[in-house]
Amino acid sequence: MLGEPNVQRALLLLDDALELCYDVMKLSLGRSALLDAAFERATLYRARLKRLKAVTEPGYSYWYECNSRHFVLALTPLTVADRFREMLDEKPGSWIFTSATLSVNDQLGHFTERLGLTKAKTLLLPSPFDYAKQALLCVPRFLPSPNQPGGARQLARMLRPLIEANNGRCFFLCTSHQMMRELAEEFRATMTLPVLLQGETSKGQLLAQFVAAGNALLVATSSFWEGVDVRGDALSCVIIDKLPFTSPDDPLLKARIEDCRLRGGDPFNDVQLPDAVITLKQGVGRLIRDTDDRGVLVICDNRLVMRPYGEVFLNSLPPTPRTRDLKQAIAFLQAADASAT
Repeated sequence: MLGEPNVQRALLLLDDALELCYDVMKLSLGRSALLDAAFERATLYRARLKRLKAVTEPGYSYWYECNSRHFVLALTPLTVADRFREMLDEKPGSWIFTSATLSVNDQLGHFTERLGLTKAKTLLLPSPFDYAKQALLCVPRFLPSPNQPGGARQLARMLRPLIEANNGRCFFLCTSHQMMRELAEEFRATMTLPVLLQGETSKGQLLAQFVAAGNALLVATSSFWEGVDVRGDALSCVIIDKLPFTSPDDPLLKARIEDCRLRGGDPFNDVQLPDAVITLKQGVGRLIRDTDDRGVLVICDNRLVMRPYGEVFLNSLPPTPRTRDLKQAIAFLQAADASAT
């Protein structure tokens, strides 16, 4: 889009306007701090605009975003490997990276290759949690297809008995804001338990309300997939609406897919699948946060057990017992409550 003639003409007009501002303010340098700051900003914007106009430069994704108040022109590097190697050279020594979610199918190559760490030594350590006893993974039968019309209503009807049997204490993590809103609406219309929705107040307040209620369902997306730590009985069920593949319309993903093809790679297995696995692991990690935690993870996507690549997801998740029967999931939660009393 940025390479289209009409857009290039508009960028040229913008550059002319910035150049005029630059020339005028340059004559007034030193007269006031505000003018000096404006000059520096004009200089910065001219340099950024010059880079954005060079849409043929390889290794970058050029994209834009609009809303009712403003627009954003963005340039995003497809890889940070070269820049990161420069940082390593600038600060020689040992670098240690630790994470609970960066391995894919028990391999760390996806992470090391993106950072250009060709000589990195890797080590996978076992979890301190006993997932065989602490957790159960359920992929229910008779799930609606991803993006199926009316899917939110079907999921809400299917999962309401599980949520009610657990007396709330549940995160429902969604892969889109639309699904999040539709599910919250369905649950609020059919359940008496408190239903909290991301966006209705701040993240911190939502978490405080969730813990204080003791029987709430929190329906959320994006930011609640990671960086959230709710331990103990306050959270014993995490439900995920579907495998978190990035939208194919995402401009950065499109650019990375094309770059992968040009390098002779397999875009699905080299880009889309590893990214989705890592995102899923982050969401799954909300459930078991301590050695005393127990709970059920529900993933509402048949592809996990019906598609060959589902094994990559399963092999990357903690080694928990599995079931397709929601009644077994309810029984597990009830047994966990009984053992805690």
